[in-house]
Amino acid sequence: MTPPGNHILPHYDAALDTIRTRVNAICGSLLKHMDILERVISGPDSDGANSIIADDDPLHEETRQVLSLCASVLTQFHPLGRDLRLVLTFSRCGDKLQECMEEITGIAKHAKASIRHQAPLCPDIVLPLLEMAVSEFRDAARCLETQDVDAAREIRLQDKKLDKAHRKALSLLVSPGREGHPSLNVNLLFIIRSIERIGDIAKTIAATVVFLKEATDIRHGRDKQPL
Repeated sequence: MTPPGNHILPHYDAALDTIRTRVNAICGSLLKHMDILERVISGPDSDGANSIIADDDPLHEETRQVLSLCASVLTQFHPLGRDLRLVLTFSRCGDKLQECMEEITGIAKHAKASIRHQAPLCPDIVLPLLEMAVSEFRDAARCLETQDVDAAREIRLQDKKLDKAHRKALSLLVSPGREGHPSLNVNLLFIIRSIERIGDIAKTIAATVVFLKEATDIRHGRDKQPL
């Protein structure tokens, strides 16, 4: 994210730099986990699922520290205007990154359960959906780093495409044409739901960038000035 302007209080700049660095690092870690998920589904790869599950607590702790730092900046420095929006943006993103890790871990757990029970993971259906979600999240993380408002607004269109693909994937999994299959892997329903949620999280992160730059809330589909 573009460094904030110099302030009279250098400790304030240092605090923002620390938060920004940690947020960007968490985004990078989540993207690495999403890459592992692709291998878990296509493999299938139980070891990859285990590595994601094992990293759940450390990443949750990282996001908790980001939220704690944001709270400290608010109480210690009492920022106003754009500075306030910047801290609120970091805080909102911290919440959403925590949710994203929960969804990723959930996918890994359901995939592991499927592998253990030798149930099909249907990579032909799941992987294209996952690739769309990963692309959307990667673009959102890039927008957060560069504060690119135009690119942030376009992510809403990406999420609509992901929602449509999610509905199609769901219909394929439960379609009558699959009745000849031994059984429907219920874990897959949770997996594709979590993938769709990752897209929603990316959309919300992109909306925080618009909020930061323009003080406009676009989360619910229509630009609104904050109260």
